[in-house]
Amino acid sequence: MPHHPHRRWQALLEWLNTHGMPTAPHKLHVVARHRPGAGYGLFATRSIPPSTPLFTVPSTALLNILTLSPHYPVANPPLTAVQLISLHLALYRPLDDEDSLDPLFGPYISVLPRDFAFHPLTWLRKRKNGLSSDVEARLLELLPPAVEEELTKISDKFGVDWKRVSEYLSKHSNIRTRFCRACPNKVEQEMQFLWAWLNVNTRCIYYRIHQSLADPDNLSLCPILDFANHTYDGPHMEPRARNTDLIEPSVKFSPDDEMTLVSPADQTIEADDELYLVYGAHSNKTLFVEYGFVNQVSREILEEGRVAGEVDVQRYVEDLFNKRGCVGGWMKELLTEEGYWGDWTIHSYPKPAYPSYRLITALRLYHVISPQATLVPAAAEGGVKLWRETLLGVREVISIENECEWEKTLVEVCRKVTTEAKRGVLIVKSAEIEGKSGWEMGAQNMISWLWMEEEYVGGAVLKEVEEGALPDGSALL
Repeated sequence: MPHHPHRRWQALLEWLNTHGMPTAPHKLHVVARHRPGAGYGLFATRSIPPSTPLFTVPSTALLNILTLSPHYPVANPPLTAVQLISLHLALYRPLDDEDSLDPLFGPYISVLPRDFAFHPLTWLRKRKNGLSSDVEARLLELLPPAVEEELTKISDKFGVDWKRVSEYLSKHSNIRTRFCRACPNKVEQEMQFLWAWLNVNTRCIYYRIHQSLADPDNLSLCPILDFANHTYDGPHMEPRARNTDLIEPSVKFSPDDEMTLVSPADQTIEADDELYLVYGAHSNKTLFVEYGFVNQVSREILEEGRVAGEVDVQRYVEDLFNKRGCVGGWMKELLTEEGYWGDWTIHSYPKPAYPSYRLITALRLYHVISPQATLVPAAAEGGVKLWRETLLGVREVISIENECEWEKTLVEVCRKVTTEAKRGVLIVKSAEIEGKSGWEMGAQNMISWLWMEEEYVGGAVLKEVEEGALPDGSALL
């Protein structure tokens, strides 16, 4: 049974009401309540039929580049949406348990998460600044290498945004003074901005602002919606804005559009049922480094395909090419030229478990030349021509022999994955992780699950190869 409403819920509704949002009980069918083990969640206040509008947030109450830009000096080049929203949140972060003093979005900012100690990016940035605790440092050591590499990419993306915002602050003394008053030194300023950036990165939704559907600034923070937790396969709400898919040139595009949340299309929601969102069909690696959680599900659920398991095998395959010296370097150039270098993965679903087409393409090229060759033979162009024909769809395979050879190499890769994953699970489970905040044990369990997923997916693909159940290459295009 849900617990008490969020103590700042009423203040949030009163603020939304000033923006013209109907918040009377017969108009608003949800409430944010405490949820054991997950902070807060969004719950239905009554029985709700499928595809029913739950609430509509006016465009003026959405936190995005449109609503913020009039209040900040123009930058050249302009700040991105992520940079500007993050800067605004950093400037108006609530102190301790107080409310935000932001005159624009204070009641909304006041209900955002106060802390991201549990997020792996926090551990990594603290380590970079010499601030990490023993627990945070140990958790980073326990990560699967592919996850750590992906986390480093996220950290680099954050670093770019922080650098750009720092440059902006250096040119606008009044904003810089306000920021420095709360955070006197550079490290404190970075950690303040990290809190803001993580709020944006974990809570923003697609919201069309520009004519181009793919513009990276098409995003927004949306009050109420971000109380909703993630589900990997259950009924979920859908955000809807009229402009989202508008492409008809004769219809004038307007960026000012309210955001409506609609109940699940395939089920009636009963009073006190929790309402969920789907953060996207992401792998656990992505969920962990982007959002700070994983889908911790049983092996049976993985086998049923309700959660699609995925393992990044790039380091194993890249090592194969590196060990071949100049031949491997030549192959890397070919793969890069054709757009197939890197992003090599194996998957447990849809069944049968399979390697990605990108991985098959790389391994086929790997065996165009005998692994024993130390130099690129003059006759290699013939094999490369056949390989390129598989990319163009002219032929399905290079040769039966080539198919057998790359599958043998895939077996070796999968065995390395499962062996390392089994060892990783044991190391994580035996690690002594102590913490006073409560999130530490959960983080340890999530890391253990990341390793277990690698073991399962590696084993599933290995089984399919050994049993000859892999689909042919054309089926993976």
